[in-house]
Amino acid sequence: MSVNIQEQDAWAPQALRRVLIVERDPESVHALRGSLAEAGFAVTVLDGGEDALEAIDRSQPHLVMLDWEHPAVPAHSLIRHLQRDEPSKRARLIALSLSSSEEQIVSGFELGVDDYVVRPYSLPVLLARVRAILRAGRLTPEEPDVLEFHRLRLDLTDRRLMVGIQIVPLRPMEYRLLEFLMRHPERVFSRAHVINEVWPRDARVDGRAVDVNVQRARKALARHGCGDYLQTVRAVGYRLSARGS
Repeated sequence: MSVNIQEQDAWAPQALRRVLIVERDPESVHALRGSLAEAGFAVTVLDGGEDALEAIDRSQPHLVMLDWEHPAVPAHSLIRHLQRDEPSKRARLIALSLSSSEEQIVSGFELGVDDYVVRPYSLPVLLARVRAILRAGRLTPEEPDVLEFHRLRLDLTDRRLMVGIQIVPLRPMEYRLLEFLMRHPERVFSRAHVINEVWPRDARVDGRAVDVNVQRARKALARHGCGDYLQTVRAVGYRLSARGS
């Protein structure tokens, strides 16, 4: 089944939904491709000699089904590649794994998979999961005008941070850093994660740039009694939290 590749469209009907299978087991590929195609999806299978990241760029899938233990496709590299896109345009990811350990499953979700399926799996159940993930991907929550965290209020329209009626002056990167952390409060992020989310893709910066901007933002917040919100988690990174550091 051939489909013209169009701009990633979260609202495409099922008949145009593209699924890329990155799987090393021929029997699994055959069964998956048959079930998905029968259900009306446009299915592409990674060629043995093709680079998975190039295949993603070429086929622009709505969903990638990844053999989690595939020796030639490091999961973290593939996930990082997918995360370059905006969340509303990003391909969803299902991990197919031999491991059922709690640690491995939690690690998969923390890396960024949308679902983690342990082998052997039921094809009808897996197909239902595919539909559920793509259906959820169609729901784009309305973008809020304001983010609030305890005493902080970030106006996304005016790009202005307030504490009560006081404006907190911020440099552009400090603003972007606090916006990111206010969207994900109480979560710890490594310096590398912050760079990927906050800085432009072509920026040549390292962890020191994160440290400097955190220090500046914390100093700006401290003038309004909120410096403790921006917390350092030793040997890990940073978080926005109202709890004790």
